[in-house]
Amino acid sequence: MKKTVSLLLIFCMALTIAACGSHDAAVPDQTTAAASETEAVTETTLYMEDDLPDTLNYNGRTVTTFGWSGASIEEFFVEEINGEIINDSIFERNLAVSERLNVDLQYHIEPGANAQRKEWVNSVSKAVMSGEGAYDITAGYSMCGASLASAGMVLELSGLEYLDFDKPWWPDSLMKEAVVGGKLYFASGDISSRMLAYIFGVFFNKKLAESYGISGLYETVTDGSWTTDKMTSMIKDVYSDVNGDGNKGEEDLYGLLVHITYSDSLYFANGLRTTELDSDGRPVLSEDFLGVKAQTLLEKLVGIFAENYAFLQNYGTNGDGYSRAKAIFVGERAIFMIGELNLAMNTLRDTEISYGILPIPKGSETQDSYRTVMSFPYTLYGVPLDAKDPEMSGAVMERLASESYRTVSPAIFEISLKVKYSEDVEMSEMYDIIRGSVVFDFGRIFNDNLSSQTYSLFRNSVLSGNTDWASTIAKNKDSLSAMLDTVVTSLMGE
Repeated sequence: MKKTVSLLLIFCMALTIAACGSHDAAVPDQTTAAASETEAVTETTLYMEDDLPDTLNYNGRTVTTFGWSGASIEEFFVEEINGEIINDSIFERNLAVSERLNVDLQYHIEPGANAQRKEWVNSVSKAVMSGEGAYDITAGYSMCGASLASAGMVLELSGLEYLDFDKPWWPDSLMKEAVVGGKLYFASGDISSRMLAYIFGVFFNKKLAESYGISGLYETVTDGSWTTDKMTSMIKDVYSDVNGDGNKGEEDLYGLLVHITYSDSLYFANGLRTTELDSDGRPVLSEDFLGVKAQTLLEKLVGIFAENYAFLQNYGTNGDGYSRAKAIFVGERAIFMIGELNLAMNTLRDTEISYGILPIPKGSETQDSYRTVMSFPYTLYGVPLDAKDPEMSGAVMERLASESYRTVSPAIFEISLKVKYSEDVEMSEMYDIIRGSVVFDFGRIFNDNLSSQTYSLFRNSVLSGNTDWASTIAKNKDSLSAMLDTVVTSLMGE
């Protein structure tokens, strides 16, 4: 039986835990707190409901989603309730969707993270081209979802009766970037628990910051003065050659640590885009990307990472590379580190480190808002071209999204991040600012179809220290523009 307890319990938990005022106190024993936490996130009365008809009943039909594995947080299904809050919220969500629409939710999961994304797309495409209608929903790693759309393997969604993209569980920023010529082929938002987990923010070590006289960080965010220049001015004297080898390395102490993959966030945080709409509403390469804005930012970042206080870690984009970067922060050898929010849930929760979280710094105080992007392991949902009942697929997607909005997202964000893993109210407020600063970019979404150049050209220039952006663009503009035009033409059905 589904449990329902007032969301007031969530706020009571937040006040109780935050009032303890310490990181240790903010992580209660899982076995004793699990029951109340599971009950807390199942309340629906204070969150908007969807508008699916009460009479909608699919008489026990099976709805099968082709999903992917390889992320550090679950999204699709769990076998049973185990007392862990995110696990249990997913179980409760699926149960609620099954009961509400009278469907049997089934999941076919294949490896589909970064290293397996080509094989995953090929597997889905093969199934769709068979025309057997084996799957009702596709749910792939972000690049994979975009690849399926450009390959014509999924249906246009805006015409499906039960999908309501005006609802809050479908973020406006993604919808605006994903719609081309009035057509939409994939969607995401609260339906993807991984979306919240992979937002970029700046973690900081409170003890190290205080030892170097760095204070008032949360105030700089709220008063709008948290900028790249502000951050670097705070850490210009922070470096120690710990192992005495005369070279910057993983054993040394830094003011700023950034894994090369996570440096992408700095491009967007400074207000730049890779694509924009032309007068006909077609995505084209942005002047930000082609011109002086990218050049200026590139020079700034290359200058920052040339200094001893900043370490641009580049030991691969696989699990080992990320783990080695995290180890520097966990070893308390960096004051600031750009990371994904799930670092708090999956790594820092098991440490004694006193830490805080901030948004990615703005380019200047006059910039209108903080901005960030997500790492790529979030999920884009679609309806296969050969789906046996597209309207049923749409109804299930809508209900999964709305239930996730009321159960899974609060479990991840309101309880896990803002309560369990926040040391104080200010830190909890930072999570709200970070979540509200997420932006999407067409060129980033479709980067697999663009030979990854919408991120690799700038990222590799930062890494190599090559500030001749004009030459880089001159060599790649025509081919990149041609690839972009091919993608847009395919999506528009021209």
